[in-house]
Amino acid sequence: MSTELKVGAVVLVALIVAAVFVLRMEDRTLFGVADQTYTVRVAFDSIAGLAPDSPVRLAGVRVGRVDRIGLTPAGQAEAILRIDSGVVLRADATASVASLGLLGEKYLELTAGTPAAPAVGDGGSIQAGPAVSVDQMVAVMNGIAADVQETTQALSNVFGSEAGETRMQAILDNTELLTRDLGDIARANRAAIDASTANIEQLTAAMAESLPRMIDEYRALASNASNLIDDNDANLEGAIEEVRALVLSLDRSAATLEEIMQKVNSGDGSAAQLINTSDTIDKANAALDTIDDSLAAFDRFFDRVGQTQFSFRLRSEWYAADEATKNYFGIRFGLGARNDRAFIVEMIDDNIGLPISRTVITERLNGAGEVIDVNIERMLSRDDSFKFSALGAMRVNDWQLRGGLMESQAGIGIDYFRASDRLRFSVDGWDFGRDPDPHLKFSASFDVWDRLYLTAGGDDLLSSDFRQLFVGAGFRFR
Repeated sequence: MSTELKVGAVVLVALIVAAVFVLRMEDRTLFGVADQTYTVRVAFDSIAGLAPDSPVRLAGVRVGRVDRIGLTPAGQAEAILRIDSGVVLRADATASVASLGLLGEKYLELTAGTPAAPAVGDGGSIQAGPAVSVDQMVAVMNGIAADVQETTQALSNVFGSEAGETRMQAILDNTELLTRDLGDIARANRAAIDASTANIEQLTAAMAESLPRMIDEYRALASNASNLIDDNDANLEGAIEEVRALVLSLDRSAATLEEIMQKVNSGDGSAAQLINTSDTIDKANAALDTIDDSLAAFDRFFDRVGQTQFSFRLRSEWYAADEATKNYFGIRFGLGARNDRAFIVEMIDDNIGLPISRTVITERLNGAGEVIDVNIERMLSRDDSFKFSALGAMRVNDWQLRGGLMESQAGIGIDYFRASDRLRFSVDGWDFGRDPDPHLKFSASFDVWDRLYLTAGGDDLLSSDFRQLFVGAGFRFR
């Protein structure tokens, strides 16, 4: 048995032992969750952004995960939750879609319900709770825009016409003249103002001396007034009736003023033209159309943000033959409500390098300059430069096809998912014009926790010189 096979066998055995150990700790099985959980159903009007295996939390503590998502006959989104057996949910418990920040991870937040309600059993249902969404934020913005619209319309009614602009210019001119006249009056009466200031200072000093005595007199006056009021309750009632009559008179005056305003609005005078001119109405409608277009742009932007899912991946692979690592940092942009289309960008720190073939021809000459011997040598080396990948991906059921720029070369890959996407098998091929063989890589990865996964496989399988096994681990978060 060769050294590569021995190392590969040892690594695979270590991976199997580690996976079994982790599954024992997590009380999980390879193809699902162990019997220490039970399922709960929740129907939502909208579940945009939530995906299978998303966390389920109660009071911020993770108590389960989303097993799968489907549609009910009524057209609602139905989520099947797997809840830890130690967590008891009541019949009035609720589940709401929440997120960690504006673009953070989507998860389900539970309320346990009241202790007096009956417990929910395996396969039971709970109600969907309210969710604070970007649409509600847009609704608040619509309300603000409506207030701005009313203010804009009022300003347009007053200043939008030519007559309103003329009046405004006249007001500004009058204000400028008044300011100039006040300045002239102040300069002409500077001596009198100074004398008045001196008199005010003397008056202030006199009041400082007499103010305590005046306060005592006012207190005595207030006491006498209180006694007088107590002795004249009947007269006060008459005064209150007179005040009521005055209020009724003011109401009648307000009604008369309202009738005058209605006549102005329906008349042909300058005031009515200023308020009801068609030019003013056209300008107001144009302003409203601009606000509507802005709100529509906000709606489209927040809808796209709500349907886009971001995930980041860090992965390091150790190659046995070269005793070196290959490190990956990737970003996945998931598109669509089902996240079945994506764009993947990766940066690769390649300490292994792709094989490069060079042919060296050496000629030996005699004294006359004639070729007497030719030596042809083929040399292989490695390109360990920094590499870049940009791939488009589309998933159909358990299969995913990837294609584009793979490690700075044209390439294609295919993935096969099992066990609720916790187990994945991948085959990647790129650099198809390389001499003598293209680059072919096979790998298998397994999620041991929600974000941590292990990987192993073989790289450059078609090259007899550079074929080798690798093992690694990665961290995924979104």
